Amino acid sequence: MTDEDDEIARLRARVLELETELERERTRIETIFANIPATFYVKDRSGRYRYGSPYGFAMFGVDWRTAYGRTDRDIFPPELAARFEASDQRILQGHTVKEDSYAIPVLGGPRHFRGVRFPIPGPDGEAAGVCGFAVDVTDRIEMERELERHATTDALTGLANRRKLDEVLETEIARAARTGEPLSFLLCDVDHFKDFNDAYGHAAGDECLAAIGRALADAARRPADVAARYGGEELALVLPETSEEGAARVAEAALEGTRALRIQHDENDGHGIVTISIGVATVVGAWARTDLVELADRALYEAKALGRNRSVAVRGEHPPASVRRG
Repeated sequence: MTDEDDEIARLRARVLELETELERERTRIETIFANIPATFYVKDRSGRYRYGSPYGFAMFGVDWRTAYGRTDRDIFPPELAARFEASDQRILQGHTVKEDSYAIPVLGGPRHFRGVRFPIPGPDGEAAGVCGFAVDVTDRIEMERELERHATTDALTGLANRRKLDEVLETEIARAARTGEPLSFLLCDVDHFKDFNDAYGHAAGDECLAAIGRALADAARRPADVAARYGGEELALVLPETSEEGAARVAEAALEGTRALRIQHDENDGHGIVTISIGVATVVGAWARTDLVELADRALYEAKALGRNRSVAVRGEHPPASVRRG
């Protein structure tokens, strides 16, 4: 064997060694991406997959081994494929997405991702393909939403808490000022609730408030309507785009719904059951939140003065020129 033959043998051995090492590294990378909740893919300029993580394809019920060499249109529903293709085109035109948050409809419901996408340069410096990496952040987003729900929900009644109520009022007051549509706000108070607590105990009082909260929520069922705990035994309803007549119907439904609970209350002015009083304020135009609440509070005070177990409605005028009793 000549020196040249020895050199060729050594080179072949080295090539084999490098190929083995490369295969080992490829297997290691694939193992990593197969076991983390993340998507990683590489596509050529024509949109054909050159690599894709098993996790990413599994969400769509696709075997990653069958995806190589195929395009999004070969794999995914038309609408989703068009969305992916449009995103790839932006990257091929030179855009780099350093951080992007998005939701994708997959098997079992939408999943939320946060990731990066960038062009892969070819020998001529032009984009030869697209690479993307994204981490599944669905659990984190759902946890954040749950924390937000707890932060804005009254633990006793399950209604919106005072913080959420104030936010909703500010939003709806601003919307009403822009659109000119009426906004109605109902402030409700449980009649002789202190006497109820004294007679039946605070545990029964908590159950009573929770039941009335459900009755109020049932009285206002539109998606935009918000039932909330204002504080103590006071509850509230925000009714966007609701006239006096509409608010009166909701108030009557809340009164009837509370009476229908038939919660015993022997200390309630001879009624024998729990009842509520409601102040209804309907306004049009630009109002401050505190002024709207004060208007409803004045109506509530009058409802109590007239014997409770009723509603009193006022229009958004200073001073209110029209008072209607129900």
